[in-house]
Amino acid sequence: MNRFSAILLAGAMAFGTAQLVSIGPAHAEGDAEKGAKLARQRCRTCHELEKEEAKPTGPHLIGVVGRTAGSTDYAKYSDGLKESGIVWDEEQLDAWLTNPKDVVKKTRMNFRLRKPEQRADVIAYLKTLTN
Repeated sequence: MNRFSAILLAGAMAFGTAQLVSIGPAHAEGDAEKGAKLARQRCRTCHELEKEEAKPTGPHLIGVVGRTAGSTDYAKYSDGLKESGIVWDEEQLDAWLTNPKDVVKKTRMNFRLRKPEQRADVIAYLKTLTN
């Protein structure tokens, strides 16, 4: 193998490795226990995690995975969220927690989780909150 081919091969291997590392967080398996701790610290301020009652600042999150956005009895959903037709799955929740305003422009929620592993953990926890 000549030097040029070796350099191309090394570059291709490095590129392939980088692609493996950057697998989307929506498909990553999170740790529900870590997600529960994080949700109690960060989400519970605005959202109820233990009972199906809205807080003045946000809807409850019981059964959120699989639920249509804006469909609980919470009175302050934005029109954009109610009309979005979003059904909360792992991919939608990941996008939402990354930046809600990228998902629904005029949403009232402005909280973000910047770290992909934290989003995966919170989503894993949310999947455990069933009615």
